[in-house]
Amino acid sequence: MDSIEGKTALVIGGSGGIGSSVCEAFAACGVHLIIHGGCESKRFDVLAEKLGQKVRVETRIQRFESGFLADFASMPLYKDAQKADIICVCFGPFVQKALEDTDSADWERAALNYLLPGVIVSAALRPMIKRSWGRFLFFGGTRTDRINAFRTNAAYAGAKTALSSLVRSVALTYAAQGITCNAVLPGFTCTEYVSENERKKRAAQMPQKRLLEPNEIADAAVFLLRNPMLNGVLLPVDGGWAPDFGQNTGNYI
Repeated sequence: MDSIEGKTALVIGGSGGIGSSVCEAFAACGVHLIIHGGCESKRFDVLAEKLGQKVRVETRIQRFESGFLADFASMPLYKDAQKADIICVCFGPFVQKALEDTDSADWERAALNYLLPGVIVSAALRPMIKRSWGRFLFFGGTRTDRINAFRTNAAYAGAKTALSSLVRSVALTYAAQGITCNAVLPGFTCTEYVSENERKKRAAQMPQKRLLEPNEIADAAVFLLRNPMLNGVLLPVDGGWAPDFGQNTGNYI
C-alpha cells in the first residue's frame, strides 16, 4: 500500500455531501487539499477551517455555467489540476427525466459527468507523467459499470457509463507511468441533499434497510488510492442493491 501522506489532492465538489467526507478522509491521511465548491457557504467555511487544522487547505469557488469548458484552461482549477498529485471529481449533476422530457439544457448538464473529468484528465496527465505518480478518482452512477437501460435517467447514466470507459482508458494507457484511475459507484447515500421522505423510500429498497453513510464511500475511495495495483477498478459500494430488490419479482438485472 502506498502512502499518500504529504500529497496534494484537488477535490472537485468537495464542499458538501460525499465530497466533504472524502476531504475529511484525505485530511486524516495527511493529504493537503484544494477543495472546490460551487458557491460560498458557512458549511464550506467550517469544513475548510476544521481540515486546515490538520493539513494545508485552499478553497476554490467556481460555478459551472453553460459553455465554461471552452475557457477551462484560463481558470484557476486548470492550474490546480496540473499541480495536484490526486484528483477527485465528486461533482456530478443528476438529471432524472424521461427521454421525451429531457431538453437540450438537461443533456448539456448531464454530459458534464463525463466531460469535466475528461478535460481535467487531459490537463493533469503530463505533469503526473513527469512526476511518475498520480491518482485519479471519479464517481460513477449505480449500474454504470456496464451498458444498461434506464427509464428515467438515461442522459445521466449514459454520461456515467462513458466515464467508466474513461477510467479504464486512463488505467490501461498510463499505468507504466505510476498513474492509476479508478471509480467508486455509490448506492443510495445519506447526505444533506436527500430529503427525509427520499431517505425513507430509498432505505426500504436497500438489503440492509439503511442508506450508505458518506464516510463509508470515503473509506472505499482512500482504499483505491493507496493500492497501486488497483487500477481501472469500477467499485460498486451499494450494499448489494439491485433494481428490483424488495419488489418480489425475482428479476434482478
